[in-house]
Parts: sequence; C-alpha cells; structure tokens
Amino acid sequence: MKDSIGRILERIDGRGYKAYKDLVGASERIGGVRVRVTRVQGDPFAPPSVVMVDAPLGDNPLYHEYPIPVADYALRLAYRLSARYSIRGAGEGHSGEVRVPRPGPVILRRSAAGIITGSRGGVVLRLRLWVGLPSRRRRILGNVAKELLLSRLPRLAVEVARGLEREEARLERHVNAWREQEFIRERLPSMGLVSFIGDGSILPRACGGCEEPLEGAVPFESPESLRVELELPTGRSVTGMGVREGLTLVAGPAFHGKTTLMEAIACGVWDHVPGDGRELVVTRRDAFWVQSENGRWVSCVDVSPWVESMPGLRDPHCWSTSDASGATSAVASLQEAVEAGSRLILIDEDWTATNFIHRDRWTEEVTGKRTLLSVSDLAPALKKAGISVVIVASGSIPLLASADTVIVMDEYKPRDATSYAEKARRVAVEAGLAPAGASYTPPSRRRLVEAFTLVKPKLRGRILEARNLRDTVDLSGLRQLEEQAQLNTLLPIAQRLTSRPGVLVAEAERLEEDIRRGEWESIDRNPGPGLSEVRWLDVLYLVNRLPGLRVTKG
Repeated sequence: MKDSIGRILERIDGRGYKAYKDLVGASERIGGVRVRVTRVQGDPFAPPSVVMVDAPLGDNPLYHEYPIPVADYALRLAYRLSARYSIRGAGEGHSGEVRVPRPGPVILRRSAAGIITGSRGGVVLRLRLWVGLPSRRRRILGNVAKELLLSRLPRLAVEVARGLEREEARLERHVNAWREQEFIRERLPSMGLVSFIGDGSILPRACGGCEEPLEGAVPFESPESLRVELELPTGRSVTGMGVREGLTLVAGPAFHGKTTLMEAIACGVWDHVPGDGRELVVTRRDAFWVQSENGRWVSCVDVSPWVESMPGLRDPHCWSTSDASGATSAVASLQEAVEAGSRLILIDEDWTATNFIHRDRWTEEVTGKRTLLSVSDLAPALKKAGISVVIVASGSIPLLASADTVIVMDEYKPRDATSYAEKARRVAVEAGLAPAGASYTPPSRRRLVEAFTLVKPKLRGRILEARNLRDTVDLSGLRQLEEQAQLNTLLPIAQRLTSRPGVLVAEAERLEEDIRRGEWESIDRNPGPGLSEVRWLDVLYLVNRLPGLRVTKG
C-alpha cells in the first residue's frame, strides 16, 4: 500500500526535485476531503503538477439533477478563489502556485470540475488543479509542500463547496439559464427551426477579442413575421426570432450587424452564462462555420457535386491538395462537415471567397471557363438533401431567388424581406441567373489509410506545431470554440483518432459521447484540469487539416 502524501513528503524533504515523483498516486484524507496527486512535474519551471481534490456536498437537489451547470459554477468559484490559496514566494518557478483554467462565457463539461457520486452514495465535488510543487535550488521544500497539499487545497475545496450553498440564488439562476437553453435546442427540430434568437439579447461584444457584451448595444428585436413564443421549463415565456430550416439569406448595408448576428448564431451551439447577453441565442449542435482557408491541406475529399471542370483533377470523388485556394478550401470544408453529419452550414461573405458564394455569368463570358459551382447553384439541391444554410451575402440575385427566408439587418435590427425573394426569382429567370438545376449527393465517409502520430505537438494560440508536420496547422477558422481549454482538448482526441486505421467520423462521435458522460480518462489517460467539452465536428476540423494524413474513400 502506498504511503500517504504526508509521509512521503517527510521522507523526501530536502532531496532533489525528481523525488517528488514518489507522490504520483498518493492520497490522503483531511477531514472529509480527499487529496490525490495524479501528475508530478519534472522540474519547478515545467508545467505544474496535477492534484485531484474531492469534497462532499450537501443535499441540494440541484447537485443531483443538474451536475453540469453546478460543476461549471463551482469552477468559476475556484477560479476566483484559487489565487488566495497559492503560497507566494514559496520558491522558484511555479513553486506554491494553485490555479485552474479560466472558464469562458459558456457552460461546459470540463475536466477541472465535476459533480460525482461518492463511495458512500453522497454527492461529491471533484476539482482538478494545477499545483506548483515547491523547491529552492531544485531541493524539495517538504513542509511548504505539506502546507500546500494538505492544508490549503482542502480549504479551497471546502470554500468552493460552501460557496455553492452561500450563493444558492445565483447558482439557481445559472442552472436555469442552462436548462432553458437545453430545452430550446431540443425543441428546434420539431419547430422546423435551426436557431432561435431571443428578444432583448445583446449580440455585439465589447471588442473584437472580448467576451463581455457591448455596453449600450441595441437589444435584439424579432420581426413580427418571424417571431415565435416558447414556454420554458422554468415557468417563464419568451419570444424571439426563429431561423427556419432551408436557405436563410442575411443581407443589409455594411456595419449594420450582419456578421454579429451570424457569429451569435454560430456560438449558439453552446449554452451561455447569465449576463453574457446571448443566453437566449440557441442553435442546433451540428451547425458548422465554413470559411476560406488559402493554402490548407485537403485529403481525399469528395468535391464532385461542386466541380464543373478543374485542370488536372483526375477524381473529384477523392480530391487532395496541399495548397487549396479560397473557393476550393471552402468547398472542402463544407463537404467535410456534411460527411461528419452536419446539416446546418453557416457562411459569411466577409470570410469566404466570392466565387464560392455566387456566380457571375457575365464574367464567365469573358473568361470562357468555369471550374466550380457556387452555393447559389447548389442551394436548391442542398435543401433537398436536408442541409440548411444560413449565409450572409448582400449582392447575389441567384441566392436571393433561392432563399426560403430573407433577413435584412437595418441599424442592428432584423427585418423580414422574404417577399423580395419572389421578385428575385423573376429577375433571375429573365437575366438567365436562375440556378442550373444541379444535383447534390452527400459525400461518403472516409477511412484512415495508415496510422498517423503527432510528434511532440504544441499549440501556440490557434497554431498547431509538431515535429513531424511539414507545416503548421492554422485553427483560427474554429470560430465556434469559446475557450482555450477546448482547443487543448482537440489534441488528445485527434491523437486517439489517428493512431490506427478506421472510420474517423464514427470514432469522433463516440469520443464526444465519452466527454458528455464525463469520462475524461477515455480522452487522456491522466487528465489535467485543462480539458473542455468539444464537438466531433471540431475534432474533425483539426484532423482534416493535418499535413501528411492519408485517408481513402469508404
């Protein structure tokens, strides 16, 4: 039987830093709190160690019924409190540090905090924390480490548990925000909607990289013709704009809120915290943002529905390139998303090649050639295939002619302009701009040809580096992720997916279910606090862009 943490620290006090490895797997109970060391850093300047702390909770029904938002709220408490429990000046490097990841503005499952059932049947708060084991001149400070692990960490866990009780009203508001958003998302398909934007929502952010809502922003107000009313499980009734299935065109002058609306819809796949302003912006979970990515890697993607004639293209059902263009990169991304199961595509003209969105027949007369069909050509066929598209495009008669819904953003307020679609259809026919009746067949799933392992991968912001990659991988197009921990989670899942030949998409879906059950060990054998919930679509975004990855049809 392994010694307790306290005994090990007494034994290794004053020894070289490597002796801290003896703590791996060691645990100790202090009162009702259990502390367990799961990972030990190799050096005081290396990333901190990982310690798991379990603290009992009371009998509040919220803990039993809604563990996800309760754990999310607990993490926010731990984030606010952890600095107080660090031991400043405890030594070199990260010595004495106690911290958890900074949570984003969404309610997610995270490895840093969870609500679990204890060995005796009660409800337990589980925190995973980064802890800097203290040393000076790389010699272990046993007494300081004992203070950190056996006094401060248990007190932190107890204070977080008490904070849940002390802030019960705020916790209930947090839980109810999650309940309402989950309820709306579940209702969307039966209502024929892909997204809902509640009246009074604040969509703009305070700045380009900010999470906070813009102070003084114009509250969202739904057009009467698109307004729907919902009775929520919390007992209140809300109204808002329902974005219908099919093709929705968002138009309007520059600087009037088109992209802001689209970004809010895109991030509506997650549940937002109270005060974010987007608590009632809810989108289907399979929504996928498509944009141009010049120079991206593409491996055996079926682009056949989009190709009219492409020089040097032998098989459009298995197209590969190491240097996709603006339009072809967007085509590949859309096809990969549909292959992965997405049936809701989001496109913004500000981020996408013009010739991917619509065609210009007069320019084609000048060039005499055409390589790719556009969204305006395939929109009717995509609808027949059950794929909805929400697209920002202000200058496309063919798209307007195909639209089921037209929303004009005018001074940050939406206006229903669907009546103009019928006029656009007449104009399109008279000008020869009507869609050409192209057909669309969703691509089949692909298989990994051979195992592919990333060697020492590292994320620098949204850029992935690895020793065996011929180039870096730019993940900036993952616009639907809300926090760094989500990006961190992509790496271990991608490593699992690419470690053996098999069907990529099915495996990604299974791993997402593991996350939704809180089984972090299936993602990372020894998980730290830095993992957050992601979708299978987000994982495959990374996998599909790995230079050198070889896949094949079916």
